[in-house]
Amino acid sequence: MLLQKIFRIFTIIVISITTLCLLLGGTYFYQKFIYTDPLEKTVQEMKEVEVFQVEQRKDRLLIDVQFSGREKLQSSFYLLLDQLERQKKFEKNKLVIKINNAADEETVEFLKLVKLPVYEAISTGHFTDLPNQLMALAEKTGITYDLEIDNQFIFVTAHKKGVSAHLVISRGELPFKVITTMGEEYL
Repeated sequence: MLLQKIFRIFTIIVISITTLCLLLGGTYFYQKFIYTDPLEKTVQEMKEVEVFQVEQRKDRLLIDVQFSGREKLQSSFYLLLDQLERQKKFEKNKLVIKINNAADEETVEFLKLVKLPVYEAISTGHFTDLPNQLMALAEKTGITYDLEIDNQFIFVTAHKKGVSAHLVISRGELPFKVITTMGEEYL
């Protein structure tokens, strides 16, 4: 009788520990191989992306990305959006894409100056004069740049002495946020 009670208690303890290990192990493997890592692994294989991190905040998913400056940004950005779209494990209205720039002061200053003509072009709808305005700013600062415009975004990539910085500005309402930082902290 006493031996049966000890055997039952031992069985209950072994089953409880096994169940706990399976739950914790299943959660770990789900997060490691199904939810986060396939996205990170796929994006980090893209040659255009230098740094990529996914961080789950309280109410949103923050994707911190740094693009290389070797190519224009538009195709790389849309490749990133395509990879995010394939995941479909998050709500778009809770997604924040933070584009980090590790640039020098001159390229950052140029991108800050570029914001005014870009927002002016967006508000007025006149994009034909935007390249001329940016060319005048580039000549003043000695920076070369690439400008790409489509129906959703305006992409500006500034280059100087091997250093590049990117600016992405949305032309309308999107279900997710795109934030460009230039050395300053966000959130």
